[in-house]
Amino acid sequence: NTPARNDQEHVPIVLYGDCTIPDRSANIVGNGASPLPQLLQGVRFLSQAGVRAICIPCNSAHYWFAHIEAAASVPVLHIGRASVAQLQKKNPTAMTVGVMSTLGTYRTGIYTEALSQMGYTVLSPSEEEFDTLLSPGIACVKANRVEEAEKMFAIAANRLLQRGAQAIILGCTEIPLGMQQQCRLAPSTYVDSTDALALAAIEFIMS
Repeated sequence: NTPARNDQEHVPIVLYGDCTIPDRSANIVGNGASPLPQLLQGVRFLSQAGVRAICIPCNSAHYWFAHIEAAASVPVLHIGRASVAQLQKKNPTAMTVGVMSTLGTYRTGIYTEALSQMGYTVLSPSEEEFDTLLSPGIACVKANRVEEAEKMFAIAANRLLQRGAQAIILGCTEIPLGMQQQCRLAPSTYVDSTDALALAAIEFIMS
């Protein structure tokens, strides 16, 4: 996504990846340890490394955004706000928006709040759809069973479209990986939250 002609024009990055951080969604729904101490450890590491901004490509982690932002010495870009900004660019006429995410992200309300404040009507999967389609699909992507996930995500997306969604935000890191075909066929319909965050980072660094 970077408008670069050679290596030197790309954005320098420092990547902090700690796969031992407790499951964010599980904690939000009351089934696991808090990930906040390790999230803050990562934020402090990046701040001390001299970065100009921090991006966290985990939607559920934004439940702790206020704590994360307070611990950082540089701006922290918000994945929900970045996704809404991309929605406005990709599909400016859409006013009814579906959101596919983890159950934890749904319960945080980060997308419902961000979209509602901008005047959008928000459609979410049912609890049954989280249990039978989204959560199992996300688990399949994590286990590298993407084809299985594709079938479940397609059903969930089609149900949101049938209910009136004019666009759908893919508000989970794993979901876009299982929705690549749909995103290629209907690029204005789907907003990849991970891609939106990357675009926001590029815009921030180049502004």
